[in-house]
Amino acid sequence: MMRWFIFLFLGVFFLAESINAQVLSIPDEEDRQGGVHYSLVPLLGYSSDTGFIGGALLQRFNYGEGRSPFLSNLKVDAIVSTRADILSEINYQRTRTFGLDIRSEISLIAERYRQAHYFGIGNQTTFSQDLYDDDYFLYEKRIVDFSYRARKTVTEYGFAGSLDFFGVIGVSYLDALERSEETLFAIENPVGDQENRLNSLGVGLIAEDRDSEFNPTEGYRYEIGIETSGSFTFSEFDFSRIHAELRHYVEILPDVVIAQKISGAHLLGNPPFWKNASLGDKYGLRGYHFDRFLGQSSILHVLEARTWLFSFFDDEIKIGGQLFWDSGRVFSEFDSNGFFNNWNHSYGAGGAISLFNPDFIVRGDVGFSKEAVRIYAGVGYIF
Repeated sequence: MMRWFIFLFLGVFFLAESINAQVLSIPDEEDRQGGVHYSLVPLLGYSSDTGFIGGALLQRFNYGEGRSPFLSNLKVDAIVSTRADILSEINYQRTRTFGLDIRSEISLIAERYRQAHYFGIGNQTTFSQDLYDDDYFLYEKRIVDFSYRARKTVTEYGFAGSLDFFGVIGVSYLDALERSEETLFAIENPVGDQENRLNSLGVGLIAEDRDSEFNPTEGYRYEIGIETSGSFTFSEFDFSRIHAELRHYVEILPDVVIAQKISGAHLLGNPPFWKNASLGDKYGLRGYHFDRFLGQSSILHVLEARTWLFSFFDDEIKIGGQLFWDSGRVFSEFDSNGFFNNWNHSYGAGGAISLFNPDFIVRGDVGFSKEAVRIYAGVGYIF
């Protein structure tokens, strides 16, 4: 059954998939000169799948006497439910580490999710609403995922462009449990079920020249990287993942921005099912169920038109909206290799609010696909 909730935000109502939230944003008196800015989002809601949900999202910017884009940025997101779901994430970024010009990012995710999705492997797997309502596509997932990325500028160019090298370390633990013998997860028994651990190392390059990291109106950002896992990392799986992402931003009219993202991933070796290339979430193919498509490779194109419609209190509060079109597909041994064959599409619209700080943006999207309607809420644009 489709789950619908109400998202309450300073008296402005949005539809959201799982939360009812009110935002409290507290800038300190030095915020304009580069001080510290706090934003707090209490979360409260109800789902027929998860029961009552409660939690909070905290974001803290430290601009370090005007350092661009910030000196540090901390986000803490924690949700618990009356049916034993636990969803939590901590993300911390610092542009200067131990006095060096090294940008660090630490991410820690810990989840116990009783409604995880498994629709099989491939781009044309069967979907049925009746089977979905009968929990046929569900399994229970318990995961702890830690990653650290260090990023160093190699050279600068243009107005504000830079070419950066990065290295990343990842540690993951997952316990995947079947809910019953009649579920697809139990029938297919994919690689990586039960308890597994995975350690990975990776490197890559980032080239970017944008006018803003949080609300870009012009410029680009390109990233390419490779991560690998095997016995040398004390991992239970031997595989590598290559990924690339291209982002472009163009302001076609005052306060009207066209944002475009093209991304792809390809896996070599024998990865667990939960590390396959995946499409169907708030970052792409919005409107499909989470993890709807899994495969050895993926390609995704996201096109958004963004604009700010109203502002209040000398632009302290801004209200805007966006339209989007998502297209993509995965590739597997069960699919045609024709690059332009069998693409999946979704479309939708959303709203955004910026509060007391142009870097703090709350966003909501409604996505439509041929299989479902999905609704999303979060902090910041998806790219």
